[in-house]
Amino acid sequence: MHQILAIAYKDILQWTRRPLYFLSSILLGVLILWLVGNTLSGSNSIPFGLYDPEQVSELSRHLTESKRFVVSNYTDISQAKKDLALGRIAVLASVSQDPLDDEVTVWTEGHNPLIDQQMALGLLSVLTQKARELTLPLHSAALFPVTFSARDYITPGLAAYLCYVLASMNIGFSWIYEWMEKTYKQIALAPNGVRAAIIAKTSTVILEASMVLWLALIITSHLASFNIGDNFAGLVGFTILSIFCFTCIGLAGACLLRTIRIYTMTISILGVALMFVSGVIVPVEAMPAWEQALARALPMYYSADAFKGIMLGTPAYFLRDAAILVSWGCAGLGAAAMLLGRRKAVL
Repeated sequence: MHQILAIAYKDILQWTRRPLYFLSSILLGVLILWLVGNTLSGSNSIPFGLYDPEQVSELSRHLTESKRFVVSNYTDISQAKKDLALGRIAVLASVSQDPLDDEVTVWTEGHNPLIDQQMALGLLSVLTQKARELTLPLHSAALFPVTFSARDYITPGLAAYLCYVLASMNIGFSWIYEWMEKTYKQIALAPNGVRAAIIAKTSTVILEASMVLWLALIITSHLASFNIGDNFAGLVGFTILSIFCFTCIGLAGACLLRTIRIYTMTISILGVALMFVSGVIVPVEAMPAWEQALARALPMYYSADAFKGIMLGTPAYFLRDAAILVSWGCAGLGAAAMLLGRRKAVL
């Protein structure tokens, strides 16, 4: 116990003496939650050109109210098409001026499929909500209507991803540097030294990373106006569980890879892959079958599922998520202990 407290005290002391590192970690969390979250949740200021000089429809008002488009009204269709070709607007809609014809023609430049998708989603939202005024035979329905936005839905996945980034980077850098300085080699030769080092290091990383994530969520929720929910106990619990899981996996990786350069490259590439495959960006149900199986075999999927349940109040399998996160964490600890045991025998 004395060894654990001594190592933990040393780590916390180093952390408090590096305020720039602490502030940069919070800035990283804020940037991912804010900028990446805004990008993934979709464009909300698409420049939209509308040709409806006789005001046959109320499309201009409805598009503006959707808060996804910046509408420019045209009375000359030729000028509107010219502006579309020059990139001054991204989408152009022409409403038939015949009151008996409900036709709306939509153009894009055709070079950017992302614009096409965002435009289609935005128009679908407008048309389905305002079908009565537009006299279109288009209706939509949901089994479980929700009040949160796409921004709210994306944020829990980003929180899970941040758990991975903060935990793996903290444990990897500190652990590998300690070994390079030969500090832990001395500890490893002491009775129960390896066990004390693992317990102390994982504990301090969990504390530091959790604090950074909570501060980033609090700061960014005001900047980007997303919901973090009212279940504070659940948020704290699954933050600690997620960071514990990724800390232990990162520790095993640090013990295996040994050098900062290789560890950083491996963790960075793996993190991007995990973010894309774990339902943070694209719903897992929309992926190919093999990718769905891969997602459900990795811990970030379960961390994201738990965060969504806590922050949004959606159905989640909390016991399953907790059990899998703990299992992955224990597996990482076991692998790290085995690798360190072998290295100790060589010292």
